Amino acid sequence: MVELDFFKKLIKNPFDNMTPEEIAAHDAEIKRQEEEQEKRERIERYKKSGVPERYFQESLDTYQVTNEMQKAAAQAIGEFLSEIKCGAFRTLVLIGTAGTGKTHLACGTVREYGGKYATAPDIVEEIRRAKSFSADQTEKQIIDHYSHVKLLVVDEIGRGIAATDEKYMLYQIINARYNTRKPTVLISNFTKADFLKYIGVAAADRLVESGDIVEMNGESFRKLRRQNEAGGTAV
Repeated sequence: MVELDFFKKLIKNPFDNMTPEEIAAHDAEIKRQEEEQEKRERIERYKKSGVPERYFQESLDTYQVTNEMQKAAAQAIGEFLSEIKCGAFRTLVLIGTAGTGKTHLACGTVREYGGKYATAPDIVEEIRRAKSFSADQTEKQIIDHYSHVKLLVVDEIGRGIAATDEKYMLYQIINARYNTRKPTVLISNFTKADFLKYIGVAAADRLVESGDIVEMNGESFRKLRRQNEAGGTAV
């Protein structure tokens, strides 16, 4: 016991000569550094998620709500995010006119929650390459990857030229994520009726059961922004 007390005296506690205010400031600084590190790691994961580079600086906070449609879409995303953070199985479909903020909202969700972003044509191309003799991955491995990521966003549904292959891929992934209870966001410029017809009855049934379809129609915000920057009508 005497030896232990002796060594305790040799080891100086850095807080011994600090005031309560200094200790509080020290703790606050440590917390700030930890939060900054977590933020950097989250941004790094975001950049590796497949999200297009033009959205690297965007988030849900930078989504500007200027009309009721945007307000409803932002609310739907907020509810979706809150539910999946609590472990709920949800699917969200964002459909409507090009340039209305669908991809921005979906990428913002990936930034907040984590996950993977990909376009439907790119996934189809991955699967096509997997069928070659020199492929690094099999078709099954690719489907399994997209079926098990934490959150999957599939954009540009219906814009590719290989419609049959895309429909097959979508069913495989939607069905697998339905069975493993993984959240999914699907994006298309189709109308609601055309989207459900495109993906097929079986996939549509799973979507209707597990999620919501949010329609985002109106004039392209990207077009309005370009007009505004060129001196046209302000947004």
